[in-house]
Amino acid sequence: MDCKRFEGKVVFVTGAARGIGKAIALEFAKEGAIMALGDKNFEELKKTLKDVEKYSNSSKAYELDVTKEDIVREVVERIIKDFGVIDVLVNNAGVSTMNWFWELTEEEWDFNMNVNAKGVWLVSKYVAPKMIERKRGKIVNVASMAAKLGAPLLAHYSASKFAVLGLTQAMAKELARYGINVNAVCPGFVKTSMQDREVVWEAKLRGIDDPEKVRKEYIDMTPLGRLCMPEDVAKVVKFLASSDADFMTGQALNVTGGVCVH
Repeated sequence: MDCKRFEGKVVFVTGAARGIGKAIALEFAKEGAIMALGDKNFEELKKTLKDVEKYSNSSKAYELDVTKEDIVREVVERIIKDFGVIDVLVNNAGVSTMNWFWELTEEEWDFNMNVNAKGVWLVSKYVAPKMIERKRGKIVNVASMAAKLGAPLLAHYSASKFAVLGLTQAMAKELARYGINVNAVCPGFVKTSMQDREVVWEAKLRGIDDPEKVRKEYIDMTPLGRLCMPEDVAKVVKFLASSDADFMTGQALNVTGGVCVH
C-alpha cells in the first residue's frame, strides 16, 4: 500500500482537538496530508497541531464553533486563503449528554442538535461550493452507531445522528454530478474522554454503583470483544477519503465491532 496516499492533499477536520478527531488528523498527516484543524477548544487544538506537525509541518489550527455561521464562513475562507483548496472535509465535531427522554431539557436537545446535525450542515454548506468549483472532493461525516440503533438515555443524541445520515444521503445525491463523494462512518463504543463522561452519567441514571460496570457492558455487547479505539474509526474515514472509495457515496459504514450489522 502507498503510505503517502494523501501527499499534498488539504484535509479539513472539525472537532480535531481530541478523541476521534485527533486520531483522524494524525492518520491523514502520516500519509502526507496538509491538515486544517478546527475545534472550539483552541488550547487543546494547539496540542494536537504540535503532534500533527511531526508528520505535516504545513498544517494549521483554526478556532471553530461549528454552530455559528459567521465563524464557519470565516474559517473556511481562511483555509482557502492559506491552502487554496479543501480536498477532504471530515465533519467530526460532536457532543453528547445523557438523560431519560422525558427529563431532557430544551437546552440539552438544542445543544446536541446544534453541534451534531446543524454543525455538519453549516460546515458542508461553505466547503461544498469550493469542491463544486473543482468538480472533485470527499466529505466524510462522523455519525454514530446511535444513528442506526436508537440508544436509551441518548434519544436526543440518536435523533441528531439519525439526522446526520439523512443529510449524508441527500448531500451525496446532490453532489454526485460534481464528482464529490459524501459518506459517513458510524462508530460504536469508542474509548474516548466522551465515553469516560458517559459511563459516569449512565451509571448514575441507572443506579449502578461503579461506572466501570457500564463500560464492561459495552465490551460484552461487542462481538469482537473490545472497545472501539479512535484509530479504528480514523482508518475507515481515511479509506472513505481515498481513491479506493471512489465509487461509494451516500453510505454509512459501521465501525462497531459487530454490535450494529445493518
